[in-house]
Amino acid sequence: MSLETVKKSINNDSVAPIYLWYGDDRYSIIEALQFLKGFFLKEDPSGSQIEMFSAKETDLAAVTETANTYSFFSRKLVVVDDLDFNEASEDDGLLTYCRNPNSATCLVLIAEKINRGRKLFKEIAKVGSINEFGYPRGQAEWRNWVQQQAKLRGKNINPSTALFLLEWSGHQPGILCQELNKLEVYTGNKPNITQEDIRQVCIPLAENTVFTMVDAIAANKAADALRELKAVLNQEHYLKVFTMIVRQVRLLLAATIMRKKGEPVDRFMQVTGIRSPYEGKKIYRQATNFTPSKLAKVMEDCLKTDLALKNSGGNPHFLLELMVIRFCFDLF
Repeated sequence: MSLETVKKSINNDSVAPIYLWYGDDRYSIIEALQFLKGFFLKEDPSGSQIEMFSAKETDLAAVTETANTYSFFSRKLVVVDDLDFNEASEDDGLLTYCRNPNSATCLVLIAEKINRGRKLFKEIAKVGSINEFGYPRGQAEWRNWVQQQAKLRGKNINPSTALFLLEWSGHQPGILCQELNKLEVYTGNKPNITQEDIRQVCIPLAENTVFTMVDAIAANKAADALRELKAVLNQEHYLKVFTMIVRQVRLLLAATIMRKKGEPVDRFMQVTGIRSPYEGKKIYRQATNFTPSKLAKVMEDCLKTDLALKNSGGNPHFLLELMVIRFCFDLF
């Protein structure tokens, strides 16, 4: 991964004159930046040689001017965040700087997306380091990522438990690292992390609680469904909970219709815009417990509940409880 690559090069005192960091894994970008800052703070603990810019608020001419300024005491770190790469590629000053960067400066450009065909990309590739910080792709990469992070904390987590943590806590690296930090402390001298450890100390995703609630609704287990509803209401505002329930119902309705047509889960994810294969497969599997006609009635009931939440003045938690009971027993 790019984070480990960057750390390794910095530890070897091989800091590039220019870095281009891009991708959707913002957490790892921030961690890499903190690591790089730490390297420069060792040279100058005051931090006076570290300059931070936002491309949204600063003209790039000011950035290149700062990067070209020499320091008599230590190397300089200049960071430009929120860079629009295509727009920056039109800046002659930045392009000129990248052709002949200041050897006493480390310039870090951070963008969400890049264009490999632009001159700016090609010039940076000649003299600097280009690193993509992307989320793991697919189940195997995510599982390996969790296992690697656990290993960095001196812990072992087997493949099935790693997947359980992903289902329990989601697929945000920042959140997962926080949960693994808690597990490291909780397990103490124990070398292995178990599913029970995860249940004890990790906060489940609200979406997962909604999934469990819908499973209980499908089985007509009102008590279980209400318990899960209460749990998710303790985590989130009632309007967000209602929105999550409505979203789940809509996705289930789409899934039941597409399953009936014999469409594969990949097509379902494409049509509905679901990016996570875990969520897509779970919803498609859950849809087997419902019929399109029931879900259409549930959607109508959601609309009535929405009006009641906005206009009736009733207790919102109670209104949601009534809605769940109606779902369980088809009281439409």
